[in-house]
Amino acid sequence: MIVFSLGLIIFFSTSQKRIQAEKLVNQQIKIDFQKKLLDSTIQTQEKERDRIARELHDDVGSKLNVIHLNLHLLKKAIAKGQDTEKILDHIRTSLDESIQTSRDISHELMPPVLSKFGIHSAFEELENAINRTGVVKLTIDSEVEWLLKDDMQQLHLFRIVQELIQNALKHANAKHVNINFVKKQNLLCLDYHDDGVGFPKGDTKGLGLNNLEIRVQVLNGSWQINRQVSNGAEIKIRIPLYE
Repeated sequence: MIVFSLGLIIFFSTSQKRIQAEKLVNQQIKIDFQKKLLDSTIQTQEKERDRIARELHDDVGSKLNVIHLNLHLLKKAIAKGQDTEKILDHIRTSLDESIQTSRDISHELMPPVLSKFGIHSAFEELENAINRTGVVKLTIDSEVEWLLKDDMQQLHLFRIVQELIQNALKHANAKHVNINFVKKQNLLCLDYHDDGVGFPKGDTKGLGLNNLEIRVQVLNGSWQINRQVSNGAEIKIRIPLYE
């Protein structure tokens, strides 16, 4: 009896230690994942900052230097009473190009239609732009009551859709892409499907979905790839809505 009791005590003690060890392992896995996610987010932001810095330095910066030189030439031409029309044309052209580059960078950071008219109009514009190329037929069904009121939340959702489309164009070789939004209770459900080559088994990190995962996490959402579809690819994204 004493031996049996001791056996039970040892068994329960060992079980508790095992459960506690498993909890610690799971917590560490979660911490490691969050660290990797944070590192990936920072790297993505740094890459974007570097790209914008290069655009400003190489394009806008060089054009401003040209304008600066032409202003000196203009000053000399005026002092000598020479014709200034050609110099003014050069300055005007460089200014127009600098303004266009600055506008393009601004639009990449926050699409103007999104900031002015909201996410539904932004999806309509994106759908029309993709379909005009004739490469793929895109259908975005977004007739839902949008409850992502925050501008940054809407931007993240818009970028998620862009990532999905970009992935289809680069990797899936798809001809048709369908994105459907449905509101279910307190969730915004995004269902994506294309008729491309589908996803390979195993790791999908090389398929351009890292940024998508980061943005879904920022929105406190979840996502999964459905590998059971017979053809193409299917992705389900769920984002909690807060009244």
